[in-house]
Amino acid sequence: MITKLRYVGWVVDNLEEVTADIDRIFSMKTTGIENGPYGKTTRMLFPNECWLFIREKSADDAAAYEFYQQHGENLDHIALESDNIREELERLQKAGLTLTEADIKDESEGRTITVPAEGPIGFMVKIIQPGKGSFTFDKRLCSNPNMLGLQHIGVAVKDMDATTGRFEELFGLKALDLREDQHYGTQKDMMIETGNDRLWLHLVQTDDPENRVFQFRQKHGEGLEHLCVEFDDIRIAVKTTKAAGVPLFMHKIYLDREDGFESFVYPEYNHGVTVEQIEPYEDSRGYRPRPRS
Repeated sequence: MITKLRYVGWVVDNLEEVTADIDRIFSMKTTGIENGPYGKTTRMLFPNECWLFIREKSADDAAAYEFYQQHGENLDHIALESDNIREELERLQKAGLTLTEADIKDESEGRTITVPAEGPIGFMVKIIQPGKGSFTFDKRLCSNPNMLGLQHIGVAVKDMDATTGRFEELFGLKALDLREDQHYGTQKDMMIETGNDRLWLHLVQTDDPENRVFQFRQKHGEGLEHLCVEFDDIRIAVKTTKAAGVPLFMHKIYLDREDGFESFVYPEYNHGVTVEQIEPYEDSRGYRPRPRS
């Protein structure tokens, strides 16, 4: 079964520049640049046992290079961790994918199956059963004490029913908590919990041309649209971002949102990826106990 989200993949143009900007804008450090069989990579760890897996576009990594040619710098896939890769293969076969035992690959990450972007799942999903030599999460490498975790990953969808149904077929994960009243009734959303502490895929459907998610879908199609990072104190996070000379969307912290105090760094200032910064209300979904007194 799927046990958690392992990482989110991010394809970038220049890895040194991106790692410097992440530290400057969000006060988060990466684990250092590695040169592997697929080019330059690094990781940025979140306390809820997942990370960004950032890789520089390279002809040696055909999937990343092709994605970059189509979408530029952006989020391209997620990796889900499983305790039984053969069980995942059987479920994928029952869901109609033409996969065989030969599609289970032995890689440095462990035993893997890659599910390509298809139909209502507009992004690639890698399933990993970690092996002895795979990367091990170390919370001590989480560099910003104000940052409490990756709260959700925004997913732009065209048809909520089609996406949630297919996601359950492929990965055995059910969508929860339909909301149809978001953004003055122009947006509906659902959440798919991945098994990590307070982390979910945030599926969003809207046909409002003024909506950021709709604009993303018009440009890129269905896919991974933003990251939401939870902070203990959003004011500290915002001061860090502004000190880096990066403007927030509408130059403000939103005080009237249902899920908490929110601010947004838009993709033109962050290598193609929108980052939502959030400090949830105590009664919001996803709220975790605060380290401060």
